[in-house]
Amino acid sequence: MDNNISNMKYEKRLIDNATCKRRFHLVFEKGSPKNPEVTAKCPHCGVVLFHEKDHPTVMIARDENLVKSPDGTETIIYDCKFDR
Repeated sequence: MDNNISNMKYEKRLIDNATCKRRFHLVFEKGSPKNPEVTAKCPHCGVVLFHEKDHPTVMIARDENLVKSPDGTETIIYDCKFDR
């Protein structure tokens, strides 16, 4: 195994975008070369999610639709409980 791969450490930041009701998981590698300026925009509405100077490259690893995401107030079931 490549020793550099096993030493990679990623940091994750969660950003909620109220404009288009989505949550974004932004990741970057700690210790990687820094860029003069880094910006990540929402691919759906164009809102700036992240902007920093002198920062490693940031990538969107995942986005979730907050409208359909459970907020914990409703019961969640994982199999059918319907009886005939």
